[in-house]
Amino acid sequence: MLDVIPSGSVADYRDIFELRGGFYHQAMREYPEARASEFLNVIREAGITPGMTVVDVPSGGAYLSRYLGNVELIGLETSQTFAKLATERANSVLLYNNDRFPLQDACADRVLSIAGLHHVRDKRGLFSEMRRIVKPGGRVVVADVADDSFVKGFLDDFVGNYCETGHSGWYFDATTRSELHDAGLNIVGDKRLDYLWCAPDMHQLATFCKLLFGMVHADAGTVADGIRNYLGVSESGDQIGLNWQLHCFLCE
Repeated sequence: MLDVIPSGSVADYRDIFELRGGFYHQAMREYPEARASEFLNVIREAGITPGMTVVDVPSGGAYLSRYLGNVELIGLETSQTFAKLATERANSVLLYNNDRFPLQDACADRVLSIAGLHHVRDKRGLFSEMRRIVKPGGRVVVADVADDSFVKGFLDDFVGNYCETGHSGWYFDATTRSELHDAGLNIVGDKRLDYLWCAPDMHQLATFCKLLFGMVHADAGTVADGIRNYLGVSESGDQIGLNWQLHCFLCE
């Protein structure tokens, strides 16, 4: 049984994943290719080439490493649970606190953030640190759920109802653009990324989501219904996929 976030409170990233990081990691371990399109879409936007130094924040269990070849990948985390799990997979992840990264100025060619920032209320400090560590001519790519997207409804309405930590995020909106600008980042790309999360069949797709979001109060059948009702599904070759979307800002 998970410890429960107190009623009426909104948990931040570290609180959430100290509690349910193990479920999340199990989902990514048992279905490592489910979110392949998500990672590959952001990598494509970033324009990563061999030999680069890439910083991933927050990095979770270093899942991005599966999709990057000959680069130096540095993961940054506030969750000790995720940092420990990443180490067990022989991936190095550094812990940080108070929006200060344990890295030198201008050390990274690319800084990426994929689908973790909606658990962070005030993103200004993180964006400023991303600006500090990126090299001149480098890129910062942040991709997360938009406040006006169908994905938000699935997360806050459906996942929040069945997840023991609840779910209520601070999603990308007009404020995000201002926060990036105030951090000294120049937005050169602004787009929605549409793609699928995939599994061999509907039961496995629902099981992946149940684990990923820690929906301990729902069975796979209930999760499958939620996927169909909130997101919709599509066939992709011999796989079935749920529709997903992130808003991506490319900055220099």
